[in-house]
Amino acid sequence: MEQQLPLSRTLFWLLLAFAATAVASIALQNILIWPTVLLFLGAHFKSRLKIQWPTGIFPWATVLFVLTFFLGAVVGINPANSYHTVHKYLTFLLIFPLGAMALNLQENRKLLLAFVYGAAFCAIYGISKHFFLHEDRIDSFSGDKMVFGGMLMVALLFLAFFLAENPRDWRHWLLLPLLGVALVLTETRGAWMGLVVGFVIWAWRVNKKWLLAGLLVVAVIPFFLPASLQQRVTSIGHIWVHYGPDGQIQSASNERIFIWDSGWRIIKDHPWGIGQGNMGDIFPKYYNPHATEWIIPHLHNNFLQILAQNGWIGLAAYLFWIGAYFVAALRFHRDRVDGRDLNWVLLCAFSAVLVWGLTEYTFSHQFMNVQFFLLGLQVGLWRPRSVL
Repeated sequence: MEQQLPLSRTLFWLLLAFAATAVASIALQNILIWPTVLLFLGAHFKSRLKIQWPTGIFPWATVLFVLTFFLGAVVGINPANSYHTVHKYLTFLLIFPLGAMALNLQENRKLLLAFVYGAAFCAIYGISKHFFLHEDRIDSFSGDKMVFGGMLMVALLFLAFFLAENPRDWRHWLLLPLLGVALVLTETRGAWMGLVVGFVIWAWRVNKKWLLAGLLVVAVIPFFLPASLQQRVTSIGHIWVHYGPDGQIQSASNERIFIWDSGWRIIKDHPWGIGQGNMGDIFPKYYNPHATEWIIPHLHNNFLQILAQNGWIGLAAYLFWIGAYFVAALRFHRDRVDGRDLNWVLLCAFSAVLVWGLTEYTFSHQFMNVQFFLLGLQVGLWRPRSVL
C-alpha cells in the first residue's frame, strides 16, 4: 500500500469543488486548480515523498504529446507570440498526476457525480436563458456554447453510468431530460454525434436493451423539435461541395469545409507547424474569397489543428497518444473486475470527445483541464489493486 499523502482529504475536497464547478467557467477552474496544485506539491515536499508520475506507455505518451506543442511554438512562425498561450499546456501535466492520486473507487464516483450535478446546475441556467432571454444557442457561465455542449455530452455519459449502477435512483432520472434538453439547445452537432457514439459503446458493453431504447429515443426526438432544430439535425448528413474551374471551393454545405480547406493549405506550406496561438494571424492569408469567415481562432478539427500547430511530428504524437490510451484502457477491461465499469464509461467519454473533435478543436483551456483530470483519474484506476 502506498504511503498516505499528508492533507490528502483536503486535496480531495478541493478536487471535488473543481469537478462540481468545472462546467461553469474557466475562472472557477483556475481559482480551484492552482491552490490544489500548490497544496499537492507542498504536501509532497513536507512529507519528502516523491511525486509518483503514473507509469505505463500512456502517461509517457501524454508527456510526448504535450511537448510537441512547445516544439511547434519554437519552430513556428512567431515563437514570441506562441509563448503567450503555450504555457497553459504545462497545466495539463500538473492536473494529470493530481487525478492519478491513489483515490479509491468511491472517491472517483463522487468526483464524477459532482461533475454531473455541476453540469445540471449550468443546464438550468442555460435553459432559463433560452426561455426568458430568448437565447437561441445556450451556453454556460463561460459564454462558450460549443464547449458547454461537449461538457454536457460527457456529463450525460457519466449519468448513464450512475443510472446503470442504480436504476432506482429517481434523482438521476430527473437529471436525464434536464441535461439532454440543455445539450440539444446548445446546437452543438459534434457533441450530439459524440454522445451517440459514446452511448452506443457504453450500452453495448453494459446492457444491449439500453442500446435499443437509446437509438429509438434518438430516432424519435427530432420529430418533437422546432423546425430550426430539425433542420440542424438533418444538416448533419447533408454534405456537399462545389468547385470552380480553378479547383477552388466556391460553395459548400458548411462553413467548416472552407476552414478545413484553408487549414490544409497552411499545413502544406508549414509542415513543421506554425506554433500555438498563431492561427488567427496567418489564416487571412489563406482565406477563401467565397467563404464568409476570414478571422478564426482555430480550424474546428483536432487533427487538422494539431497538424497545423505542431507539425507532422505533433500529429504522429497525437495518434500515438490515442493508440496508447485505448491499449491501456482495453487491457484494464480484460484483466480487472473492480472498477471495470468506471473505466469503461471513461473510455466512452474519451471516444465521444474524439468524435466531437472532428468538428471542433477540443483542446481549449476550459475543457482540456477537465479531460486531463479525467484521464488522470483513469490512470489511477490502472494502478495495482493494493493501491485502490
